[in-house]
Amino acid sequence: MKKGNGVAVGNDGWLYWVGRTNEVEAFYGDTALSRRILKRWARLIAKRARRLDALGIHHVHAVVPDKLAVYPDMLGRAFPGLDEPPCQRLAQCVAEVSDAPMIDLLPPLRAARSDEPVYLRTDTHWTYRGYLAAYRTLCEALHAPVAEHVFTGTQLRERFTFDLGEKLHPPVDEEYVAYDFPRGAERIDVNALVRLRESRRAVRPRGLFVGSRVVMRNAAAADPRRVVIFGDSYIYSPGARLTAMLSETFGEVHAIWSANLDWSYIEAIRPDIFIFEIAERFLRKVPTDRIDIDTFAKRRAKRALRPTLSKWIRQQLNRMG
Repeated sequence: MKKGNGVAVGNDGWLYWVGRTNEVEAFYGDTALSRRILKRWARLIAKRARRLDALGIHHVHAVVPDKLAVYPDMLGRAFPGLDEPPCQRLAQCVAEVSDAPMIDLLPPLRAARSDEPVYLRTDTHWTYRGYLAAYRTLCEALHAPVAEHVFTGTQLRERFTFDLGEKLHPPVDEEYVAYDFPRGAERIDVNALVRLRESRRAVRPRGLFVGSRVVMRNAAAADPRRVVIFGDSYIYSPGARLTAMLSETFGEVHAIWSANLDWSYIEAIRPDIFIFEIAERFLRKVPTDRIDIDTFAKRRAKRALRPTLSKWIRQQLNRMG
């Protein structure tokens, strides 16, 4: 098995994303660069907290630790920063400048791995067990009840070639547990990007995720509070991920795939709870919080309907011929 582009091959087929130019390794250790970036994040989170406090919105920030931090033993080589990964160093930086609550997902994920894997071997994402551990931790932090039926869903073993496995030559697939549970929540709104992606009309279909927005409502939820979540692929999916799980607990959930906050949207919705989630590897880029999410989605959807230059040239040549 050859090393793929940006992928480190560890023990027993475990794959890790380390970056095409070792940027993950450069950031993961306690370097001048990482300290500077984490301090910028801490100032941003403190600024967000002040604004959310002024709006009367309960808020939490959570960093999803990289698989490196939860399964360092399977990497098979030394790697900087594993004793104190960026997610924990960020929490320390935030505590120095603010009382903004940070949720530490590392201990529950490390504890849960003793039962069965919480990360996929050939991908950067969690298994269903990882999502369940994070869901329980979030609910506990928000003083909300978990929906017990989320933990007693159906399990079906399937095979799939995930993102990291796809980067190897030859590609490597993996057997995993496809997990689902009964849904009490219904989707009541989506933006233009979600509509286009689901219509399959996009000429440029790849990457049509950032900017997505969905709204879920659950009249039977045990906790009637309204939640707005900004995050990435860990929260947003029509499958059994955090948006679906939290929608079984809370009365209304707005899930937005963006590291930048749309303050106009937050102020218009006035949620009871605000959650921000980000994968640890994405901490390298500090957002500006300057975005109108639905305007961004419309523009991106419009671009995705345009043919690429090469395809346009072929179309013109075909017409001429």
